Amino acid sequence: MRAGRIDDGLFGINEYSALGMYIIRGLKNLPSRFRNAVIAIGNFDGVHRGHQTLFARLRELAAMHDQAAIMAVTFEPHPLRLLNPERTPPRITGLRGKARWMEEAGVEALFVLHFNRALATMPPETFVRDILVHGVGAREVVVGENFRFGAQGVGTFEDLARMGRLHGFGVHAHPLVILDGQPVSSTWVRREVSVGAFAMAARLLDRPFEVEGRVVIGFQRGRKLGFPTANIALGGMLHPPIGVYVAKACVGGCWLPAVVNVGRNPTFGDADLRLEAHLLAPVPMDLYRKILRVQFLRHLRSEMRFPDVQALQAQIRRDVEQAQAHFASENNTPSAT
Repeated sequence: MRAGRIDDGLFGINEYSALGMYIIRGLKNLPSRFRNAVIAIGNFDGVHRGHQTLFARLRELAAMHDQAAIMAVTFEPHPLRLLNPERTPPRITGLRGKARWMEEAGVEALFVLHFNRALATMPPETFVRDILVHGVGAREVVVGENFRFGAQGVGTFEDLARMGRLHGFGVHAHPLVILDGQPVSSTWVRREVSVGAFAMAARLLDRPFEVEGRVVIGFQRGRKLGFPTANIALGGMLHPPIGVYVAKACVGGCWLPAVVNVGRNPTFGDADLRLEAHLLAPVPMDLYRKILRVQFLRHLRSEMRFPDVQALQAQIRRDVEQAQAHFASENNTPSAT
């Protein structure tokens, strides 16, 4: 395990990082190599096209400083969870996914600030002095052009630039990325996924949208019906409309064809929303407690309530046949990578 705690031991490095992405919690756990880094500050939910171009700017600045370390600073949980829970948006990516996509964009470390009451009420000047200067020793700071910081968001980019000049670090505002005449944003990604517009979501993210989570023990009904499933509790994660989908599922580095249900199983009267993935190829391992990634390809049908188990079983069989036909016709059955 690398420096500091990695999400309280929940994330093994190799589960999300091919190269060894650092996730750092707490200034006392900051490795010396990440002091005087070039940093970006933000929530970065989704790590979409806009975020990716911001990280490209970080790489340019790192090269100007003799390949300085590159680090992103983010907040956990989402600030609205504390400030206005009713307005907290569903998460496009959890911390694991955020680290993966940041690493692909050239970020070497993710510094996680615990967003608590102390941080929420911290004046902008204190944030700069204690976190950016004495804490991480920022060399250059890149933020979005609409960045706000400090208690009640009173700190502006102009304030940050002024404090940067005072303390000796550079500050850069990164412009919004425009696609089809609109600024790319996490809100836009959520809007597209919420209506099942996967192609548009993929354009915004520059990759397919996916749901990722740890496989939990379900009711094992699928196994009894002849269609075993790997289940993920969705919680506060972004997901497409309730229904059944053709999908790909990745576990242990293997992408496999799948049929996925997002819903509550009305036939059985379940209350909790979850994702259930039935894999259409042999599974190379026991899936319980493993990390499962699911990419949605095509909507098959809406969730239905069936009069009996036999009717449900017959419909699942038809769903599987349609998914198999999809992969056969496209000649794109995923294979191990």
